[in-house]
This record gives sequence, structure tokens and C-alpha cells, in this order.
Amino acid sequence: MKQLAIKQLFWPVLALSFLAFIFWIIIQADLGQSIGFSKFVRHLPFGDKLGHFFLYGVLAFLVNLALKNRKIAISGHQILLGGLLVLVFAILEEFTQMALSTRNFELWDMFCDLLGITLFSWLALRISKPEN
Repeated sequence: MKQLAIKQLFWPVLALSFLAFIFWIIIQADLGQSIGFSKFVRHLPFGDKLGHFFLYGVLAFLVNLALKNRKIAISGHQILLGGLLVLVFAILEEFTQMALSTRNFELWDMFCDLLGITLFSWLALRISKPEN
């Protein structure tokens, strides 16, 4: 019984931990502080865009698995709830940058967020076992 409870908590705990990591990155950027990771990413070609793609993609992957790939219907289309929640978070976070002198609002960032969320949500569907 105890082992089953631990297994059920694995994906939610991992998703919340990764979300906390992303919050830490966002706070550092909002404060205009450079951390080693962001300095490294800035030196890569398209590093910022790759960061958006992978950070939000991995978050969507983890949240979808934590929610057991739960889907909701929107206008007759089945949408993964985890991917939708991460997309809303990413869009809101990008728009908050317009109010900060230390950040820049970029549509390309949101596009990379969307690509990562879409790909990694698809991967979450592919690796999970269908529930009967």
C-alpha cells in the first residue's frame, strides 16, 4: 500500500519541483540577476528560444503525467489539461514582462513555448499506459 502511494506521488512531486525551478529562474530574471545557467544559455545560438522550448515543454510533460493525461473538451476538441495549464501560465508570464524594465516581451518566446508544450505533451501521451 505504501509503495503504491509513493508511485502515485512521483509525477506530481516532480512536476511541482520543476515548476519551483522555473519560478526561481523567472524571479532571477525579473530582478535582473544573471545566474550561471542563464549566462550559458545566452551564449548559445537561439539559447533563449531553446530555453523556452525545453523549460515549458518539460513542464507540460510532467504536468500531463501528473494529471494522468487528463483531457478536457474545448469547442469539440479534446485538449490535454496539463498542456493547457502550462500554456496559460507561459502566456501570462510573458505578458508580465511588459511591466518590467529588466525583461522583454517577445512573441517568438510564446511561439517556442507553444512548440515545446505541444511536442512534450504528445510525448507524455506516447509514454503513458492507456487506462481501461
